[in-house]
Amino acid sequence: MAQELAKRMLSANFSLYELVRSEIAERQPFLQDQQLHPPQEIIDNLTYLVKTTLQPIRDRFQYSMRITSGYRSEDLNRAVGGSLESQHGAGEAADVVISDGFLQDERTAALRNSIQESVLSITGKPLRNDVNANFYLFAFLCLNLDELDVDDVGHEYGAGFGMPAWVHISASKKQNKRQICVAGRYAPRELRHPDLATALAFGV
Repeated sequence: MAQELAKRMLSANFSLYELVRSEIAERQPFLQDQQLHPPQEIIDNLTYLVKTTLQPIRDRFQYSMRITSGYRSEDLNRAVGGSLESQHGAGEAADVVISDGFLQDERTAALRNSIQESVLSITGKPLRNDVNANFYLFAFLCLNLDELDVDDVGHEYGAGFGMPAWVHISASKKQNKRQICVAGRYAPRELRHPDLATALAFGV
């Protein structure tokens, strides 16, 4: 079944399998079966997320991205301690990582420079040298919320500001919150939903 889903492409670069695969579910046959047999409504939502948001991002970055968590069945979401309101459960969200090879790749230099210039223009300060590639992805999304169909973009966990462990991205037909979020012990409550300038300043 996994091979069949891997062959089912939702877009040029993302397969259905990538959006339903779960390492935790793979350890438990019951959860694995749920993940590999999502309802059609979930597949439709994942297709929307990929085509309107993830693939356009991938096209702009011209660099591979990895989905660490996409759709979660109700039982899987409970197993990982996810929120009952999480868009992962509706197939409307994905946690995405990009390797730090992005930071040295000549093909991505123009995009990196564009993001750096935007951060400098908005915050008045240059990006730190220690920000990771995931932060570049986060910053890009923050800068393009109005162009991309994003409900939430999240700077989540990791070592601290500017170094998220992954970037949470959600999109749906039902809402257009265009909301920036932060999750991690390093983030005080008042910064959980920052404005654009504050979010970009996490990397300066």
